[in-house]
Amino acid sequence: MSTSLFLRSGALATLVVCVASFVLGCGGLDPTAIPPFTGITGTVTVEGGEAAWPQDSVLEMRAAAFLTKPLKSTEVISAVLQQQASISDSLPRFKGSVPYSITVNGAPKTFTYVVVAMRVGPDFFKDWKMIAVHSIVNDPLQPTPITVGNEQTIVVPFVVDFSNLPPQPFE
Repeated sequence: MSTSLFLRSGALATLVVCVASFVLGCGGLDPTAIPPFTGITGTVTVEGGEAAWPQDSVLEMRAAAFLTKPLKSTEVISAVLQQQASISDSLPRFKGSVPYSITVNGAPKTFTYVVVAMRVGPDFFKDWKMIAVHSIVNDPLQPTPITVGNEQTIVVPFVVDFSNLPPQPFE
């Protein structure tokens, strides 16, 4: 009985040594290692700086990337919930420029409509207005698609001109 226990504890010790050797031989598991960012990042710059912000109508601002352009205001949040869109955290308002980042899960993904949006009313699900559209030809009616690969960061700068907002994709 004691021989059997000795063999089992010896086998366990051997297993522990093998696992430890494997982990140490691979450089170990680094708990501080940060996985590479996958997504879209950049800066939102406001034409005219801080003074150009409408003081009474912007409740929130976010950058967003949609697989397909929303055609109704109610499709904005439903696209996020259905993983058909990725959005940034809420961005600081009333600044001349702010950085943003949109994490993309499940890459690769191609987004056909990448924008900065503001919430203009109390209804989080439908009170959104697009205030800048990514377009390399500077025409918001011709948005430029972006494909984000795995562990890839795409930089997209935006300029918001509150006196000349892009046409809205929905009523």
